[in-house]
Amino acid sequence: IGEKHCRFYHNVHKMREQSTLQWDHGMLQAWDIEDLVRLGNKLRSCSYYAARELMQGASIVFCPYNYLLDPLIRESMDINLSGQIVVLDEAHNIEDCARESASYTLNQTQLLAAREEVEGMVTYNIRPANHKALLAFCCSLLNWLQESSSELKQREFESSCKVWTGREVLAVFHRLGITAETFSLLQRHLLAVLEKEERAGLVRGREEMVQVPTISSSTQSVLKSLFMVIEYLYRQDCRFADDYRVALQQTYTWTTAPDLPDAQGFFSRPQRRRGNTRTKSLVHTLSFWCLNPAVAFSDLSGSVHSIVLTSGTLSPMASFSSELGVKFSIQLEASHVISKSQVWVGTIGMGPQGRKLCATFQHAETFAFQDEVGTLLLKVCQAVSRGVLCFLPSYKVVHSSSALPGGPGVFLKCLQWCVDCYICAG
Repeated sequence: IGEKHCRFYHNVHKMREQSTLQWDHGMLQAWDIEDLVRLGNKLRSCSYYAARELMQGASIVFCPYNYLLDPLIRESMDINLSGQIVVLDEAHNIEDCARESASYTLNQTQLLAAREEVEGMVTYNIRPANHKALLAFCCSLLNWLQESSSELKQREFESSCKVWTGREVLAVFHRLGITAETFSLLQRHLLAVLEKEERAGLVRGREEMVQVPTISSSTQSVLKSLFMVIEYLYRQDCRFADDYRVALQQTYTWTTAPDLPDAQGFFSRPQRRRGNTRTKSLVHTLSFWCLNPAVAFSDLSGSVHSIVLTSGTLSPMASFSSELGVKFSIQLEASHVISKSQVWVGTIGMGPQGRKLCATFQHAETFAFQDEVGTLLLKVCQAVSRGVLCFLPSYKVVHSSSALPGGPGVFLKCLQWCVDCYICAG
């Protein structure tokens, strides 16, 4: 349902008023997500858009990492980090998120759809100068993909690929006429076609102000994401070019033919489909892989007032600082709350019955291995007072059967024994 027709969207002001009422009556507790949803249902208001509006007047905003690191999400959510204090909790996860935020993958079908839509804009004379430049960009990229598909090398069964470094791709772009200067022009053309504008036009024979059509959200996403990674490649005299790898991959996919209506317009689906209804088709995928978290993190470090990173596992600090490309002037590495004399780390190669504890896939499925581990766990629980914390690799292992007299799920029985022991111990 569009924004213009959704009554929940139009009732967002009720959530704002409720926030004001809270403040006036001294009810200053924070709303969590569940509270917002319940209040939204009660007031028939959209909790999502209410949260976005309430964010504008908030002193502290909690959000996932990618809301800060991904430039497209920051733009769509109107997040301005200039002069802000950013606190990243559990910061040891920030590197993977930063690399992912500066990466992008699309397939040839998406690029073809974007080209066709932009071409339609040119055909209907809608901001033709801007759309022609974007059309030329899409065509150049598609032609390069088509030419490069003959150079792919097979790596796995029905899978081929070719990988370029960031600098090699910049050289390719240069041959396509895409340089740092022309790319800045392309960025301006994209901004121009996304602008909302009204013009006089005839509607049912009367002259009215009508919205100038813009490209669809899917095409916008493709072009914005492509421009994002290309901007990173050109940023600061191609400083991050060596931190990228660009891969063109060719795979196959199976698709099932859709049901077709008969002459009366009814859909009929046979009980058993014949094998020939499934078709095998080629899929070409273009990936821009960012290998350095400092690429996306540079957006934060260059604009915020300060960044606070907290975690229990950031050590060694020097390598973490190097990965993010930031020098932290203030560092605190606290000692552990448990003294070294109270900690022992070791491995156990055999169980109580002398069987070797080899936890490979073949052995883990056997009753002998399960019995040995179950007996070992039981012995540990009996020997260690005040409880045991046990980690198992999967739920399948936890619920595994056993030939012990205890019956199926011996691990669960041992864990239950451990819980009962802890409770009895006080």
